[in-house]
Amino acid sequence: MSAHHPSASGLLLAAVLLLPSLSQAEPHFAFKDSYKCSACHVNHIGGGKRTAFGVLYTQTEFKPLWGKATEKADGFSAQVGPSISLGADLMAAHESFFKVEEKGQPAGETQTTFTQDSQNSFGISSGQLYIEAALAPEVLSLYFDEIVTPSGAQSREAFVLLQQLPLDGYLKFGRMLLPYGIRVWDDEAFIRQVTGFNFDNQDLGVALGLEPGNTSFSLALSNGTQGAGDDNPGKQLSSVGSVYLGKVVLGGSFSMNKAQGIKRLVAGPFASANFGPLTLMGEADWMRDRGDAEQQQLILYGSADYWLRQSIDLQLRWNFLDPYYRYRAPGAAKAEKVAEDERSRISLGADALLTPFLSASAHYQFQKSVPQDLRGNTDSFILALHAFF
Repeated sequence: MSAHHPSASGLLLAAVLLLPSLSQAEPHFAFKDSYKCSACHVNHIGGGKRTAFGVLYTQTEFKPLWGKATEKADGFSAQVGPSISLGADLMAAHESFFKVEEKGQPAGETQTTFTQDSQNSFGISSGQLYIEAALAPEVLSLYFDEIVTPSGAQSREAFVLLQQLPLDGYLKFGRMLLPYGIRVWDDEAFIRQVTGFNFDNQDLGVALGLEPGNTSFSLALSNGTQGAGDDNPGKQLSSVGSVYLGKVVLGGSFSMNKAQGIKRLVAGPFASANFGPLTLMGEADWMRDRGDAEQQQLILYGSADYWLRQSIDLQLRWNFLDPYYRYRAPGAAKAEKVAEDERSRISLGADALLTPFLSASAHYQFQKSVPQDLRGNTDSFILALHAFF
């Protein structure tokens, strides 16, 4: 694989962003300080609207680089009234893809070459509006998570939340994101994209959670149709659980669903460890789809975050996918390994917290895939601004 390096103007812009001044609702924040997702988010499995503590977290635990704007942000409140509060996320980005040429396997005396030219574009990566109505504060709430851009209005989550059940339990029913794995922001991470447990996929159902002491567990029963019409009599079972052991978090996930003649089983462990300013996270998932044929996939994820002066987060992300870890063709006796089809992605970058509600980021992404997957072989450079509350 060959690719051009970023232009001098792109590197200069990255330097301008990073030197004077990046923060997202990422799990490494929670793992860094051994917080459960529910400490900072209304949705107990993470993501979406922040709690009052979650809003204060970036104001009290970090040192934003833009001092004047940070001082003026002290009076901000997301409360509309005594029982209704709002939240939002908006991320705008500029992404550059670099020219790539991939040579396929020789076919006789010829060799196929796959080529993609350089390109770049501005866009909005995500835009959400959150509304919480506390019908009985800390006991009964209505919650809405609405996508407002870039593809138009769409409901992501809409559920009733009942809290303060035994064992620090909660119950929610409606449209929701399903519990599974580490809830990383990046939906293109293979652990989110391939398994389907990402911010673009919701389902209709009910979820029960228990959070006694240093443990957290969530179990959901849903239609298994990602919010579409219910044609799945078997339903989908999704779960995630974790235990917090000081600076170490250990967890695991399990999901089972049978829809449209395919029985899907997904399972895997995850873990994190904190060493002062350094936080490490990792997840491994095994996924099997069984019907007339059988496909088994192996998905791995690892990350490292190093905080400088509680202001700048230096990041390393690693993704690996073996889409045909094992494969059985229709009529075959057993599943076998398919060689040389692995895909990988490494991302290097930084997030800098400019104010308690604004971050900027710069990331360079290295990718490797099979020759005919041009986008999977294309390196990219991403600059983004993220406003949130």
